[in-house]
Amino acid sequence: MKKDESIFEEGIETDKGKFTAEDLRLGKIVSRHAGIIVWGGLALCVGTAIFAFLNVPWDTRMPYDGKYNRQGTGIPMQIAMLPIPLTLIGLVRDGRKPDSHHMRHGSRVATYIMVGGWVALCIWGQCVMAQSILEAGGAFH
Repeated sequence: MKKDESIFEEGIETDKGKFTAEDLRLGKIVSRHAGIIVWGGLALCVGTAIFAFLNVPWDTRMPYDGKYNRQGTGIPMQIAMLPIPLTLIGLVRDGRKPDSHHMRHGSRVATYIMVGGWVALCIWGQCVMAQSILEAGGAFH
């Protein structure tokens, strides 16, 4: 029997309280599913960025003429497409912590809702950024 498997037989006591064997088993499943959701969202965001990079000139800049950029030059598209995938990489890393499966029922439900919503929001944001870059690069003309 592996070291991990013994935990699932009797449960564990942590500073957050006692987790039953069922809590830990279901927490592992939720962690695995959340990881799949995040990896899928990351793949979609990277694919969207690659699509935008391939369809506009490399020196395309995001249109911006706000408070901090008086010249109206904007930021390079490569920098604009970077924050969202980095956010998802942070979620992947968070899901790999040794105690990421320590969840009770409420935490498991909240994990599905929060991870699904956050990944959907990230995908939407990446698509909006890509659309702005494609418009600025003249891909729709």
